[in-house]
Amino acid sequence: MTLIQPDELAEKETPMAPYDVMAPHYELFVEATDYPRWLAGLLALAVDHGARDGRALDVGCGTGRSLEALLAAGFDAAGCDPSTGMMALARERLGPDVDLQTAALPDVASGPPVNLITAINDIINCVPPSDLDASIAALAGRLAPGGVLLFDANTPLTFSGFFGRTFCRGNDEVFLVWQSLLDRDEEGGYCADLHAFTADPDRFGSWTRAVTHHVQHHHPHERMVAALASAGLELRLVMGQRDDGPRDSFCDETIHTKRVYVARLP
Repeated sequence: MTLIQPDELAEKETPMAPYDVMAPHYELFVEATDYPRWLAGLLALAVDHGARDGRALDVGCGTGRSLEALLAAGFDAAGCDPSTGMMALARERLGPDVDLQTAALPDVASGPPVNLITAINDIINCVPPSDLDASIAALAGRLAPGGVLLFDANTPLTFSGFFGRTFCRGNDEVFLVWQSLLDRDEEGGYCADLHAFTADPDRFGSWTRAVTHHVQHHHPHERMVAALASAGLELRLVMGQRDDGPRDSFCDETIHTKRVYVARLP
């Protein structure tokens, strides 16, 4: 393999746009074949707790897959994400009429109160501990009375597994290497680099590389409960998500990679 470096090495990304460079490769990287079914199950939890219709906001909407599911379920849904690269793909997916705004927690998109807010796929884990209370409060501030907040949070099992190992995946055009790093950020966040090698369409056998830096933070359950209470939200449900798909009505951090939360604004 011949590696051709760009004229300038791709900079590791800023906190405000951590997915810009990886946006074209995001779908390949996550490659979750049962994602629609997983999303449908999560939305069913929100419906069970009162979010049956009306306005919705998908925070950290990325390429628009979860926002697309909200729209298909009949919600008048908008989305926000800090990455302009990811938002461009969401716009291609969803068309010109969907409200998309660039925003990163603890800020959220502006707009009227909504009946449902979703923040799924590690969104809360991208928030540093020092911003957790402000982020949950910002989400609560966009809810209408009786509105539902649905989100997930990674457990230590994710950080010892996914963040703790180096692996690769790819196809004929892109080769991705997820490199676990021993470094921790100033707030104890877990760090990894994603190296994306892209085939040069003009030179057979030649590749270019871009590197993106990713940091996630573990928020203990007790800390999450306190942040929800401080924001005036009622915790209605906590479930454990296994890496292979099933959700349980309990959470055991030795077997579950995520906690799924449903909270409600009185």
